[in-house]
Amino acid sequence: MNCIQEGSIPTKYFEKTKQKLSTANGENLRVNFKATDVHICNEGICIKQSFILVKDLDIGIGVTRIILGQPFLEIIKPFKVKTEGITTKIFQQKILFAFNEKPITKDINLLKTFSLFKEHFVKTKENHLYFMK
Repeated sequence: MNCIQEGSIPTKYFEKTKQKLSTANGENLRVNFKATDVHICNEGICIKQSFILVKDLDIGIGVTRIILGQPFLEIIKPFKVKTEGITTKIFQQKILFAFNEKPITKDINLLKTFSLFKEHFVKTKENHLYFMK
């Protein structure tokens, strides 16, 4: 799920929602709104995404509080996670989605593991389909 801190965008861009979201430890987050027509643009390429607006998105002070989640990662895959951000190729153009703040090594390693797992999973499915022909 893509998330953004409530109050970060004007009210004319979002609508009511009944979606629910909780943290990894099961704590419910306050969600009342969603924005369905958000464009993430980088290097002249824009990716349309939906976001839910979270009341208390506690990910740091002084940073724009946005979490690009699974829907975004599915669109940019395959991708590589590096210290400076996430890199991918879209329309044969290499793009870096830089991290807002210095990442924690544990989080980087988790993203790398997730990325490699997804890549291996896709390759396995491709091989399976190839041998089914």
